[in-house]
Amino acid sequence: MSNASANTQSLKPGFMVLHGNRLEDLRDLLCQFLHAQPLPPLTPEVILVQSNGMKHWLEMALADDSALGICAATRLELPSGYLWQVYRKVLGAAAVPAQMPFDKHLLLWRLVRLLPELAAGNPVYAPLQRYLAGDADGRKRYQLALQVADVFDAYQSYRADWLTDWATGQTGHDLLRDHRGQPGALSPEHAWQAQLWRDLRADVGPMLADASRAGVHERFMATIQAQTQQFQATAKRPAGLPPRLVVFGISSLPMQTVEALAMLGEVCQVLLLVQNPCQYYWGDIVAGHDLLRAQVRHRQNPKPLPGTGHPLLASWGKQGRDYLHLLDGFDAPERYRQQLNRVDVFTDPATNQPNPGLLQQLQSDVLNLAPLTDAPRAHTPDDSIRLVSCHSAQREVEVLHDQLLDWFSKDSALQARDVMVMVPDMAALAPHIQAVFGRFAPGQARHIPYALADTTPRQSPLVQALAQLLALPTSRLSLADWLGLFEVAAVRQRFGLSEADVAQLHDWLAQAGVRWGLDASHRMAWGVPEGVTGLDQNTWAFGLRRLLLGYAVGAGAPWGATLPQPALGGLDAPVLSALLDWLEATHTTLQALTGNKPAAQWGKILTDLVTRFFAASDDADERLLQRCLSPLESWLQACEAARLDTPLPLDVVREHWLAQIEESSLQQRFFGGGVQFGTLMPMRAIPFKVICLLGMNDGDYPRQQAPRDFDLMAQSWRAGDRSRREDDRYLFLEALLSARQKLYVSWQGHSAADNAEQPPSVLVAQLIDHLQAGWQAAPKVQQHPLQAFSEAYFLQESGFQTYATDWARVHDRATPPAPDDSIAIVAAPSQLTLADLRQLLRQPVEVFFKSRLQVRLDTVDELEQAEEPFALNGLQHHQVGQALLDAADLPQALEKLALSGQLPMAAFGQRLATELQTKTQVVLDRRSDWLQRYPNALPAQSIDLTVGDAHLTGTLTGLYGSDLGYLQIDQRVGAVLEGKKDEQTARCHIVVGLWLQHLAACASALPLTSVQLGLDGEVVFQPMTAADARAMLEKLVLAYQAAWQRPLPAACKTGWAYLQAVRQAERLAEDKPDKTPKDPHEVAEAVFDGAYQSGERAESAYLARAFESYDALEAELPAWAECLYGNMARQLQAPASEDTQP
Repeated sequence: MSNASANTQSLKPGFMVLHGNRLEDLRDLLCQFLHAQPLPPLTPEVILVQSNGMKHWLEMALADDSALGICAATRLELPSGYLWQVYRKVLGAAAVPAQMPFDKHLLLWRLVRLLPELAAGNPVYAPLQRYLAGDADGRKRYQLALQVADVFDAYQSYRADWLTDWATGQTGHDLLRDHRGQPGALSPEHAWQAQLWRDLRADVGPMLADASRAGVHERFMATIQAQTQQFQATAKRPAGLPPRLVVFGISSLPMQTVEALAMLGEVCQVLLLVQNPCQYYWGDIVAGHDLLRAQVRHRQNPKPLPGTGHPLLASWGKQGRDYLHLLDGFDAPERYRQQLNRVDVFTDPATNQPNPGLLQQLQSDVLNLAPLTDAPRAHTPDDSIRLVSCHSAQREVEVLHDQLLDWFSKDSALQARDVMVMVPDMAALAPHIQAVFGRFAPGQARHIPYALADTTPRQSPLVQALAQLLALPTSRLSLADWLGLFEVAAVRQRFGLSEADVAQLHDWLAQAGVRWGLDASHRMAWGVPEGVTGLDQNTWAFGLRRLLLGYAVGAGAPWGATLPQPALGGLDAPVLSALLDWLEATHTTLQALTGNKPAAQWGKILTDLVTRFFAASDDADERLLQRCLSPLESWLQACEAARLDTPLPLDVVREHWLAQIEESSLQQRFFGGGVQFGTLMPMRAIPFKVICLLGMNDGDYPRQQAPRDFDLMAQSWRAGDRSRREDDRYLFLEALLSARQKLYVSWQGHSAADNAEQPPSVLVAQLIDHLQAGWQAAPKVQQHPLQAFSEAYFLQESGFQTYATDWARVHDRATPPAPDDSIAIVAAPSQLTLADLRQLLRQPVEVFFKSRLQVRLDTVDELEQAEEPFALNGLQHHQVGQALLDAADLPQALEKLALSGQLPMAAFGQRLATELQTKTQVVLDRRSDWLQRYPNALPAQSIDLTVGDAHLTGTLTGLYGSDLGYLQIDQRVGAVLEGKKDEQTARCHIVVGLWLQHLAACASALPLTSVQLGLDGEVVFQPMTAADARAMLEKLVLAYQAAWQRPLPAACKTGWAYLQAVRQAERLAEDKPDKTPKDPHEVAEAVFDGAYQSGERAESAYLARAFESYDALEAELPAWAECLYGNMARQLQAPASEDTQP
C-alpha cells in the first residue's frame, strides 16, 4: 500500500471494495490503511459490523500489539441504525424523526390500533376481516400485526419501488413490479397491502408520510447528489458526515444500504472490506446465469483455465454470489488504484506447506475455483476434517469433550480459546453443554474452560419467575408455585428471606395444609361451586389462619372452625411477616393484572410488579432487572408514538414484553474465555484454529422458516434478497473457510430409541460426497456408541477414545471388580440401636446408602402436591390411622382431622371420615379384647444389650402387663396379612419392627407376647428364651455389618416371598406330591420386578440404584432371606381365626 498524506484534509472520497478470503488479512489491510491515512485525534473511526461476535473480535484484533495496539476512538455500529443517523444529518432533524415511524416496532402498535377499524370499514380488507373474526382476547390481532409489520419492514428495504407505486396508486389499479422493474397488476387477493400502505401513510400525517425508510432513502439520494456537486466545487464536506466510513466483514446488505454507501463515497471515504471465498470471478459457475454474466462488469479477474467451477461454492454460495454481484455494480477500482498497490488480499492456505492437510486443500480449491478432477487425488490421511455421528445431543457434546481433551494433550500450542463451537439452536444444546463441560471444576484433569453466547435472559431463573408472576391470573397459586418462585435469589432478597427461611416456611405451610388457591373466592374463579362445604380448605387463607392461631394459642382445641397449627415461635415473626407481605403483593398484583388496560396503565402496573417482587441480590441481578425494564420503556414510547389508546389484554402485553427481553443486542457478550459456544448466525464466521459444528441434523440445518402466504417477496425474487436457507448455506461455507487447522462436524446419525439410521444435513451430505469424490483417503464418518460407558471405548485399536476413566474398571477383564471393591472397607459401628436393625430388616440396601454413605435419594413422587386431597395415599392413610388409634376421643380426633385439611372437601371428606371411623373401631375392638387380659399399661422399657461385639440400645413402648405376663401391641388401620384365605401369613414389611422389639425384649429376659393388630386379623409372637433371642440378634448384627460394606443383595418383600414359596413347596410335597409347586425364584422375581403392577424395586430408589433387575440378587437372595427373615417365619404364630382370638 502506498503512503498517503497524514493531513486528513487530503483524504480523497471514494467507494472502495477490498476483497480477501481471510478476515485476519482484511484486518491487517484495514490497520495498514488506518496507519497510512489517520484521522485527527478527536475524530472517531466509524466501523459498521453486523453482529456482536464480529464487533468483539474486531475490537480485540485492532487492539492487538501486532495491529493498532489499542482500540480507542472507534465506533462500531450496526448499518441500519447508523445510516438513519446519516439520513437525519443530511436531510435535517426536522425532516427526519429520530425514530422511523414505519420501523417494525412502531408499525406493529400502529397496526394493532388500525386493523380492526380498517378491516371493518373497507371491503378490500375482507381477508383480514375473516382472520380477525372471533378474536375475543386480541391475540390474533397482535399476531397478524406482528407478521404484517415484519413484511412491510422488508418491503422498505428490498421493495421500495412497490411502496412508491402503492403510495400514489388506487385500489384495483395497483402495480407490482418484477425484478426488471417492469410493472404488473397486483392480484386482487393482495390488494389490501397497497391500501394498507396508503392508510398507514395517511395515519402518520403528511409531515411523516414520506418518512419511511424507502421514502427517506430517496430524498437522501437526491440531496446527497446535490451536495456532491457542491463538494466537488468547494471541497467542503457536508456537515455531520464522517471523513471515513469502514464496513467490515458484512456478507450481505440490502440494495438501499449499498446505494447509500456508494453515494456517501462521493463525499467521504467509504471502505468495504468483504470476505470473498474465491479470488476469481465466480458469478457464472451455476447454470442459468448467462444473462447475469453478460450484464456484470467483471470486478474480479476471470479464471484463466477452463472448468466447471467448484461444486460446493456453486451450491452454498448463492447469497455471497448475489451480494458480490451487487457490489460490482457500484465498485469502480480504476478510481482508487492510484492509492492502493493491490485491491485484493487473497492467501492460499495450501501454499508454503509441504504437506497441506485435507482442510487446507479443500479451502485452496474453493479459493482457486478448482473443479473436481477426473480421478480422486492421493492424500496422506489426517484429522483436519473430522465427521462424527452420535445417537443424541448429549452424546454429541460428550464426544466433543473427549475429542478436545485429546487435541489439547497432543498439541500444547492449541488453547481452549482457539476453539469455536457453533450450533443451530443454542436453547436446545445449552443444557447438554452445561451438563458436560460444567461437570468438572477448575483444577480437575478433565476441566475445559468454556463460555456460552446467545443464551437469552428467558432462560434465567429471574426472568422465568417474572413470567410466572405475569401468569398469575391463570395460576392456581399452589405451594409448589410458591416454592419455585422463592428459589430465585432476587425474590428472596426482596422479601428478606434466606434459603433456610424458605425451607422452614415451606415445612410450616405443608403442615398447615396449604395446597392451592388464595382463598374461597379465588377457588370459585377456577370453577369450584359456591356454597361447597370447606370451599377454602387447603387455601393460603386456610393455612395462614391455622399458623396465626397456633402462634397465638399453641396446640389446642379448634377455635371458630379453625384448628391451630403450633409451628411458629416468638422469634419467627419476621419470617411470618415476609410471608404476609408476599401474600399481599400477590393479591394486589392478581387484581391489577385482570382485564384489558391501555398501554400507559400496563406500563405502571408492570413496573410496580418488578419493584414489588424483585430486589437485586448482586450486580448480575441488577443488570438483568434493568434489561427487563428497558424494553418496557421502549414499548411505552412506541405505543405513544403510534397513538395507541386501545385497551390491551395481558396475554398480548406479556407475550411482547418477554419476546423483547429475549432479543439480543450488539452489547451482548460474545467472547467469554475458553471454548466459545455460539449460535450459527450470519456474519459470525470468525477465524479460529478449530471450528466445530454440532447438531448438523437433517431438517435442523439449514433451518426451516415457514413462508407467509401474503409475503409478495417470496413470489418475486431479486438479487440481494435474504433467505434463511441460503443464509445457512453460505454460513456453512464461511465456517468451513474460517477453520485454520481443524473442522469438526457432528450430527445425530442414529436414533437413540431403535438405532435407526438418520441422515445428516444435506450440506454435510454434500461435503461427504465431495470429499469422497475428490480424495482417495477421504475421512470416514465415525459412528460413536450409544453410551459413554460402551466397551468399545476401552478396546485396543477400536478407533474410539475417551477420557472417562471412571468407566474403565467396568471393562477391566483382567481384574473384574468385586461387589465391594468400589468403596474402602470400613468397620461397622459397634454402637447400634433398634432403629438401625429395623432399617436392616425393612430394606437392607438402605443401611449402605443411608447409614454408611449418608446418601438420601429423592423419590419419584412429587415433593409438593398442588391439588387438594381427593384420597389418602398409603403413607397418609397410615399416619391418619395411627393418629386415630392413639386418640383418646375418636369423634374429636376425626373433627380435628377434617379441620386440618387432610380429608377431601364436602361429601367426599364426610364419606372418608365415616369409613376411617368404622375401620378404626374394628382395630380398637381387637385391642380391647387383648387389654381385657393385659389391663395394666406399663412405662417404656430401655434396652441395653451386648450382642456379639456390638452394643445394642433402644426403647420398648406400647407395653401392658397382667398376671399372665407382658404384652406388646402394635396396631394399624390396614391389612397385616397376605395370601389366600387358607394360606395367609403376615406381611413381612409390617411386622419386622414388632419382631425386632420382641427379640430385644426376650433377649433381656422379659417374657413378652407381641401382637400386631390390623383390619384383617392379627399376628402374634410368643415369648422366647433369652438365649434363643440373643442368638437371633447376633445373626442380625452380623448381617448389619455385612450390609455396611456393600448393598446387601436382598429386599424385604422379595426375600419374604421367596421364603413363603419355599414353605409352600414343602407343604405341597407332603400333602399333594403330584402337584408341581411354583418356582420360589419366579415368585420372588414377580414381587421384585413387578408383574401387573410396580414391584418392590420401583418402590425404593435405593433398590433401583443398587440392582438393575432380579438377576442381580438371585444368586445370594436365598441365603440372605433365610438369615434376615427365616427365624421370624418360624416363630410366627399362624394368623388367629375368629374361634382362636382371645
